[in-house]
Amino acid sequence: MDDSSAGDPITTAEYERLVDAADSYRTELLVALCGRVGLRPGEIARLRPSDLTRTATDHDFLAVPADGDTRDAYVPPAVAADVRKYASAADIADDDPLFDVTPRRLQMLVAEIAERAADGDDDRVADVSTRDLRAHFAARLLEEGVDPRVVCEAGGWSSLASLDPYVDPPTRAAVADALSDEATARDDASSPGLERDRPDRSAFTETGTALGAALEDAATRPVVEERACEALATTCGPAVICDERGDIRASAGVDEPDARTAIADVLNETALLDVEGGVRFVERDLSADAWRADRTLASSAIRAGDRVHGLLCVVVGPSAQSGGLRRALVDAGRRVGWAVAATERKERLLSDTGVELVFEVDVGSFFASASRALDCRLELDGLVPMADQSLLCFVAAREVSVDALLDRAAASDEIADVRLIRDAGERAQLELVVRPDAPVAEIVRRGGAVESMTATDGVARVAAVFPTQTDVRALVEDVTAAYPGVSFRAKREAARRESPDDVHRTVEHELTDKQRVTLRAAYFAGYFEWPRGSTAEELADSMDVSAPTLHNHLRKAQQKVFTALFDSSS
Repeated sequence: MDDSSAGDPITTAEYERLVDAADSYRTELLVALCGRVGLRPGEIARLRPSDLTRTATDHDFLAVPADGDTRDAYVPPAVAADVRKYASAADIADDDPLFDVTPRRLQMLVAEIAERAADGDDDRVADVSTRDLRAHFAARLLEEGVDPRVVCEAGGWSSLASLDPYVDPPTRAAVADALSDEATARDDASSPGLERDRPDRSAFTETGTALGAALEDAATRPVVEERACEALATTCGPAVICDERGDIRASAGVDEPDARTAIADVLNETALLDVEGGVRFVERDLSADAWRADRTLASSAIRAGDRVHGLLCVVVGPSAQSGGLRRALVDAGRRVGWAVAATERKERLLSDTGVELVFEVDVGSFFASASRALDCRLELDGLVPMADQSLLCFVAAREVSVDALLDRAAASDEIADVRLIRDAGERAQLELVVRPDAPVAEIVRRGGAVESMTATDGVARVAAVFPTQTDVRALVEDVTAAYPGVSFRAKREAARRESPDDVHRTVEHELTDKQRVTLRAAYFAGYFEWPRGSTAEELADSMDVSAPTLHNHLRKAQQKVFTALFDSSS
């Protein structure tokens, strides 16, 4: 959308489609900061967790630099809770950037979300930009009757005239309706009508606020699920969380066995996990002593990116099927999903043992097809998961024409980018960006830490370690069903690599995620070798960060590692 369309901002329904199209907690937060807080890309790029503060009256504000001064941007409770949760889950220090990318990259991320949200080329959602999200922010507040001066201050507009494109001129009827004597009398008796409107808007806010507070310091999946059910029970109705196979894991307000059985029956009968990003309402007579008859089961998938962790269900009255409740439950499913994903990741880091699963891929894998077509052997030196769920893979190639391999990678739908790091004759090393829909990316997304990957004679073999508590049967069934070319080959217990000295403990427990990822990528890319296999600029470009940011993470990581090394030596 260009400025000429500013007079017709996107609707709330269109905004919600953009939120649903966000493929990560990070991009969902980006959309909210533009569309619910009214920030510009340049302002978001400078944000740090420490910029978010809470007043004595429990309201949250962001300190946003503006023309040499600082303005206070009001942050809705649900968005403030998301900022704190994201900073904690991503291990972002108070003074580090919340989004460590350029404003241009933030604009590109919103454009990518808009493309996914669009229903066809003619859908105007396909062209939504960060500017359009700010326009929606202003138009929504003005429509709800917020003082234009407050909107100017909140969004950083320079004058009231800046808001003209977002306001339709009032008609004669509207003026008469607002100023006539009848309007005053009507206003005095308008509370019931306002109350009827509030639940639709407040369900989303109240549920988000309650979940944000409940999940802020939840350290394990059972705690996440238990607290989520308790929070939902207070704002929506009795709640149940089921796993990916429909087995009940947590509940609140559902104490009667008959009620639990009825909910389990509904789950088993209707395959509610097929709900894509929305909410399904199923009328069911839950008439146990603790219930009124004719209740409705509202359910939403618990998602983190493309991965479904289970199902969230709330029992409500038949009349509660409002847009506000739908948005609240979709949002709750995403919040719980990202919280579960964060706890699983921490459990993997602290676990002493795991289960190693071995998969083979013979169809639908670039590595398998390249090894067959070029009669070569490919080996994974290391990989780094990226924020957009792609994988930065460092691959050694033997007995192959490097030019032919580069050409094949560039033409592959599975590979987003390829770069030659070095060609040493018999052994060449390449850097490949593997797209999120590749089989190996799916294994990583489901919690696997890839230990090895080799490809030869048209078959790629991947060994990955998963947490001990992983439901192996369900995982294998899901992966092989999603990728027909993948087959399961072996399962064995895997001991966590020993970390006997301070240096290993530092790398595992004291480095932030970004520091560890940057150090690992630099190592596999040959940054520390002489001559260097990759420059800082090349590495920064591959990781989609600026060179100064990459240097900053490297310096901090090296300082911690060297401190542990020399302190332990002395």
